[in-house]
Amino acid sequence: MLAFTIALALALLPSFARAQFSFAPGHYQLANGAQGDASLKLVLAEDDKPGALAGVRNDQERSFRPAQVTAFTVDGHAFARQDGFRLRAGFDAKFADPALLETVVTGGPVELFYYYYITQMGPLKAHIALAVLRKRGTAAFFVYSPKRTPGLDARQALSPLVAGLFPGDPVLQRQLVGNAITRAQLPDLVRAYNQGVRLKL
Repeated sequence: MLAFTIALALALLPSFARAQFSFAPGHYQLANGAQGDASLKLVLAEDDKPGALAGVRNDQERSFRPAQVTAFTVDGHAFARQDGFRLRAGFDAKFADPALLETVVTGGPVELFYYYYITQMGPLKAHIALAVLRKRGTAAFFVYSPKRTPGLDARQALSPLVAGLFPGDPVLQRQLVGNAITRAQLPDLVRAYNQGVRLKL
């Protein structure tokens, strides 16, 4: 039964994201200055446990709390520690640890990250990839979740605040306020906006 539940939970996860949560070749940078290559995976926040980094090197497995990690890459995905991240799932909000967010779009006025967690959905557990955005150089993140997201307080997903990050594109602002942009479309739209291009959907 457990194997079935795990398989079903993985099936709920978008295919582009599944590999990050199994051990795969990666590179880590720790807060103490240590760095190196190892088999790594992101351990998702769940129940009473915050997210973490797990690694296997020389046949020894270790786990690192977010505060111990600076950044890491695994299976082509880049993650970085974000201090003061407050947009947690309900169970995760009590933790003072930083969050390990996947870096999706950076280098422009608007930055996009994914915050991952596991939440209970009846008898099943669902893997959630939550899109969070911020203005570069700031610590204030905003959730964009056009549909109801399990485990997330709906009051945290305020599309008008996300739209405010894009003052140069009123059309995109209206689409965001109306929740007309899917999470899959969001990375390309953010990249285009940062390059001064307006994409037509």
